[in-house]
Amino acid sequence: MRKPFFKSGIIGILVIITSLMLLKIFPSQAPRLPDGFFTPILAFEFVRTQEEVQALFGAPGSDFRASMITAMDLGNRLDYVYMVLYAAFLFGFSMTCARITRHRQYYIAALLAILVLIGDALENVQLLSITQKLVNGGFDRELQLLVAFTWLKWGGLALIFLILVPYFFSGGLMGKMIALVGLAAVVLAVLAFFRRSAFNELYAISVAVMFLLMIIYSLTYRHRNRIVL
Repeated sequence: MRKPFFKSGIIGILVIITSLMLLKIFPSQAPRLPDGFFTPILAFEFVRTQEEVQALFGAPGSDFRASMITAMDLGNRLDYVYMVLYAAFLFGFSMTCARITRHRQYYIAALLAILVLIGDALENVQLLSITQKLVNGGFDRELQLLVAFTWLKWGGLALIFLILVPYFFSGGLMGKMIALVGLAAVVLAVLAFFRRSAFNELYAISVAVMFLLMIIYSLTYRHRNRIVL
């Protein structure tokens, strides 16, 4: 077993390809974003009020609103493929950590990957419902559920990284670098939870960096016997 994470790395490559496709599909601009946000889809995930949603999508009846709804809906439907891929990557990576270290804590990370997938899927249900009801309003219930499912996803990711930190810290230089990025992501997640702002954007960026580093690690790591905390 020279490259125990290699299969996860292959899935990770698909994660990168799919994420780049989604970046092209989701709208890159919005008429008005909540303070601290610069990514429309991320702002949509963290909206709190109907007024914020209406401002995000622009003037009712405008061509811009229509095109933005179309782009958001398409992206959120294709996102189901993406969420299955990244959850499978995290699940496989965590299971491999458990297998090669014989430490059960990594099974918890694998379980969290499944919960993150569920949260993301239910989050998208709310987003698609909101755009469907955008004209007439009346989506307070969806907004309430959106908060719960959005943080099930984003909070779950932070917990997975936190659980994996000891594994990475016990490795070489790259492992320690990944561990530090993971810790930074956890701190940013906490800040974003208590104060919705640019912290949410920074947290999302840290998650993307963490995934990229973990995918590179998966493709390049060669197993050696070592003590893992």
